[in-house]
Amino acid sequence: MHGEYLRGHCPQKSVFGQPGRFGRMFPHLRSLKESHLPQPAQPDALGAADGPMKDDLDDEGDNPGIPAGFTFFGQFVDHDITFDPTSSLESQNDPLAVRNFRIPMLELDSVYGAGPAAQPYLYDGEGRLLTSAEGDHDILRNHQGVAIIGDPRNDENLIVSQMHLAFAKFHNQVFDQEAGQDFEEAQRLVRWHYQWVVLHDYLPRICGQARVDDILENGRRHYWFAEEPYMPVEFSVAAFRFGHGQVRAGYAINETAGGARLFPSEADAPRDASELVDLRGGAPVAKEHTVDWAGFLGDGEGVQPSRLINTRLNESLLFLPDSVVPAGIPDEARSLATRNLKRGAAFSLPSGQSVAACMGANVLSQDELWGEVPGMPTPAPVPLRCGTTSCVRPRCVRPANGWARSAVRSLPKC
Repeated sequence: MHGEYLRGHCPQKSVFGQPGRFGRMFPHLRSLKESHLPQPAQPDALGAADGPMKDDLDDEGDNPGIPAGFTFFGQFVDHDITFDPTSSLESQNDPLAVRNFRIPMLELDSVYGAGPAAQPYLYDGEGRLLTSAEGDHDILRNHQGVAIIGDPRNDENLIVSQMHLAFAKFHNQVFDQEAGQDFEEAQRLVRWHYQWVVLHDYLPRICGQARVDDILENGRRHYWFAEEPYMPVEFSVAAFRFGHGQVRAGYAINETAGGARLFPSEADAPRDASELVDLRGGAPVAKEHTVDWAGFLGDGEGVQPSRLINTRLNESLLFLPDSVVPAGIPDEARSLATRNLKRGAAFSLPSGQSVAACMGANVLSQDELWGEVPGMPTPAPVPLRCGTTSCVRPRCVRPANGWARSAVRSLPKC
């Protein structure tokens, strides 16, 4: 979902590895300049609330092969491996000069912060992560309702905050029952379980088991580093944002509370703590609004599906509220689709076709890529291309070939 955070309002650096830099997987490819795009391909036009990227597929846009919970698990992983509070949408950014305040090693520093010695206020003094003083149905918050956690982005919406809570409670259970109340041992076991889920459940669902097996057996072909792994902007700024297309307009939280929109239709809509009107974060969660994960994960009846991975975003993401983006910005700047495309341009990403050709993937024709959008004799920005890559049609179960390989290869082996 990726809003915008002020400089200085950023989580602590990991003590388990040095935060690194961003970099390019394909530095030799020429960038696709926003100024060179025709008007219909400009970010403001493509990402408009009523533009061609709006999800209007209704039920046929559902993807039952990937339960809805994996959408937010992907967001949780993203917050664990990337954090960039310094770059700008309005100016060019050199990825080699932008610091990643995370390390791409899947170590859960978004949950653990800098550890109990450096951030004791996250812990109970013995090694357990603190949860809400009102009960263990919510994350730790101050008296203003602001989350006190290792990464403030994990309180962007109710579902990802509940996922953060689940990992905190899992750590506490492992600490008490499996690790002999040894913090480092509990942390090690929790990390291993998390890394196992990413490798053996999340990536196969997203990329396909055959592709994951191929890369684990035969290694990487495009992502290389000399000493320390870096975070490729082709991945963080473009490829991994396919998850935005998986987001539903709303979700059923549990059987009692029912469902609600992800975000309100008004930028500054008032909150009602007693009623589940929308799923914005940044406020205490009532016990009756606790997420029932049986409706988000697993193969049972009643599990909500994600949306198909394509170029379309639901209307909640095409008009982000003040809790996600800075208050007072123009309406056109509230579209996540527009923000993604502008960020790609700000990092001088190449076109999606040139990246696909470089990786040996199928290069979509203009007709296959743009469909019924008129006036598009132009290459596609990478964030747009990653939604259609190698499925050829804008309705696919998973990103395949080039971008799926990028997703696996960009995560160093644990």
